[in-house]
Amino acid sequence: MYRPLKYYSDEFIKNINNRAKEIMTYMYPPVTVYEDNGYIGIEADLPGFDRNDIKVTLEKNAIVIRAEREIKPEGTVFENQRPEKVFKRMSLPMEVDTEQDFSAKYTDGVLSLKIPVKNVKTVRIE
Repeated sequence: MYRPLKYYSDEFIKNINNRAKEIMTYMYPPVTVYEDNGYIGIEADLPGFDRNDIKVTLEKNAIVIRAEREIKPEGTVFENQRPEKVFKRMSLPMEVDTEQDFSAKYTDGVLSLKIPVKNVKTVRIE
């Protein structure tokens, strides 16, 4: 292949890979959102991140999950699809009670959040 064409095609492919990684950064992490006994539960998969590098903030009726890490692979890297930064903002399906504290746990690469819901009570059926 003619050298300038190979250079441009390689640069084009590299640019596509960088854009795909940026898009995945905003789609990642995969989450599950559910309601359980007056709480909104959120589980987000963040394997490989340190708990100290994860930040969670509650904004009115949205939750923001941010995480950042530095990946230093040894040797020659041929492909790197692991995100170094994560940013996810999600609207919550119910009004949350911002007066109460909410809990967060990070275990085995899974971030678990429990956020109290405002004016929702679950009735136990006997």
